[in-house]
Amino acid sequence: MAFDINEFLPYRMVRLANAMSEAFSEVYERAGLTIPQWRVLVHLAQHPGATAKQLCDLASMDKSTVSRAIKQLQQQDMLVAKQSETDKRATEMSLTHTGKALYEALTPQALDWENKLLNELNTDEKQALLAMMQKLEGRFISQ
Repeated sequence: MAFDINEFLPYRMVRLANAMSEAFSEVYERAGLTIPQWRVLVHLAQHPGATAKQLCDLASMDKSTVSRAIKQLQQQDMLVAKQSETDKRATEMSLTHTGKALYEALTPQALDWENKLLNELNTDEKQALLAMMQKLEGRFISQ
């Protein structure tokens, strides 16, 4: 049996994820955000007070990428950082009014983009895809 990288499921999924990410970037790039900035912004909107380490875990990004995104978002007045009251070694981040407003403006666009993508599938295909993804994620990703 010959090995064909183009038929290898992990490779296909990475290619698909990269292609989808590239296509989706049109939504947040119009707001001047990069992929890491978008992910940090969204995770902070959903997890106010998260630390940089928590953001790394939530967004599946490395520490240096998250640190850069945090610094850039601070410079754009999108987030503020403050020392944790319970752990003086930790810094907690939260979105500013500007950051929250951008999140609220981009979220409907993101959902619309996703809806258009999923419209390529019929109802049964959508349900099957989501069920299969959940099953595979359960094997690799702790939630």
